[in-house]
Amino acid sequence: MKFYLKQGLFPFIYMLFMAAIAFGILAIQGLLWLKIILCVANLALYGVVICAAAFKDGQDAMKAQIANDLERREIIRTGEDRPLKIHEEYKPWKGFVFGFISCVPLIVLLAVHTIVYLATGSYVGIGAIAGVIYLMFFVFFRLNASVAAESATEGAAESTAVATPWYLYYGALIALPIVMTMTGVAYILGARKIKLQQKMIKEKQRQIYGDLL
Repeated sequence: MKFYLKQGLFPFIYMLFMAAIAFGILAIQGLLWLKIILCVANLALYGVVICAAAFKDGQDAMKAQIANDLERREIIRTGEDRPLKIHEEYKPWKGFVFGFISCVPLIVLLAVHTIVYLATGSYVGIGAIAGVIYLMFFVFFRLNASVAAESATEGAAESTAVATPWYLYYGALIALPIVMTMTGVAYILGARKIKLQQKMIKEKQRQIYGDLL
């Protein structure tokens, strides 16, 4: 479990940095088109960094699996008890789990938000916390709500001051499929690259040494 928590921590921590940038974008007065472009760029930058990290994780996982397979052959051949890096081995679902773990705080916060709001009928502070932490994703719903509010009321306050409906915070859940897809697909592609490299190496060895290996 410690390994999975460690792997899911990086996407979450980096998300906090990008949330700070998203908050700065929200603070821009007017210029909705600029806010949208900057928010998309912010999300794209996060995707590039997270996918690169997951890609590297996939490569490392496949290398660990290859190394473990060699160790297993030695264990069978010699009967010696040799250490294996089981947790680091590649499994196609692991990348998606890493992304899911980074969104567990969101799920917990929104669950508490639901309970508290149903109990009080007004308090949305817990949902606001979830919205701030995952603001990089929630910002698009926030902007949409601000535009709708300003259109409905002439002379409304700037978007950063527009009240957010309690149900809108569930829009932050869009982070779950997006992050899981980023980490999961990149992880698989990273592992596949190493697997193809190993296949090419074996093919070259076969061409040089024939079937002697």
